[in-house]
Amino acid sequence: MTTQAQNPLDRPVHEPPSLEQPRPALPPLDLATVPWLAVGIFALLACGLAWLVQVPTWLTGGMASPWFLPMTIVMMATPAIAALIVTFFVLRPSHRARFLGLTPFRPVWRSILVILLAPAAWLVLAMAALLLAQALGWVELDWAMHGAAATFPAGLDASAVLLITLLGLPINTLISAVPAFGEELGWRGFLQSALSPLGFWRMALLSGVLWGVWHAPVILLGYNFARPDLLGVLCMVAFCLVAGVLLSWLRAVCHNVWVAAVAHGAINTVTGVTLVFLPAGSDVLWTTVLGVPGWIVLGLVIAAMAAFGLCSARRLGALIPAPQVRQTAQAS
Repeated sequence: MTTQAQNPLDRPVHEPPSLEQPRPALPPLDLATVPWLAVGIFALLACGLAWLVQVPTWLTGGMASPWFLPMTIVMMATPAIAALIVTFFVLRPSHRARFLGLTPFRPVWRSILVILLAPAAWLVLAMAALLLAQALGWVELDWAMHGAAATFPAGLDASAVLLITLLGLPINTLISAVPAFGEELGWRGFLQSALSPLGFWRMALLSGVLWGVWHAPVILLGYNFARPDLLGVLCMVAFCLVAGVLLSWLRAVCHNVWVAAVAHGAINTVTGVTLVFLPAGSDVLWTTVLGVPGWIVLGLVIAAMAAFGLCSARRLGALIPAPQVRQTAQAS
């Protein structure tokens, strides 16, 4: 029996994949309804650990305690600890990294753009809040920074300090994003995924409330608003509601929690920088982005986003690829 050699030209040619083929779709989150038990355990763990961490601060003088700063940094890791415990030992989703918002980092250009612009964007919003407070007659801003002059390094005037501070914002934001990641892995990572069946608005508002309440161990010491009472906690909840919508939107459109961590780092860094323009004795609640002027400015931004449909289910659904079933070719 003889065989005939095959003509090489008759062999099938494997064409290179088309550049227009869609990228592999994201796997589903495997959630049809909110896992309320897991959410409840997460909330108890995050808040309970936050109070536990701040016990040394409460016992040794509050904000004047040498434990305040280190324990507050440790406290920022408690949402991440709670998220990891509930994700791996309670909920156990199929795609843990995606559920926590660690992946995917795509489209890459969008995430990188957010990371690069976060300090400048928050600086604009924080300054807008200061200007609004001045326009409403709530404060007369100290543009010469006389109140902060005592803290300037020797030999530097206000303009030099301001220039150095502005130039250092990007790197300081990235440094601040490291502890902020501990919070964001919980709020915009685990919690945003767990509450996703509620839709964007209810998810963002509910997670914002919990984020604000979580701050209670330091707010009740007088942190941020100098109101160590329920009103101070409610003020923090109000700020977290409006800021949380923006962070949740960034997490949704960039598909990862990294951008939210950098944006959170920008909030912590830039807000402190803008305080140098306040005269001594100013009430943060009525003068800064943390207080009423900030709530108004951020509320207007959110209203504009809603008016342009940027938070609609249709728009967010278009930005997040729907899961698809991979089909395998069968030999005929």
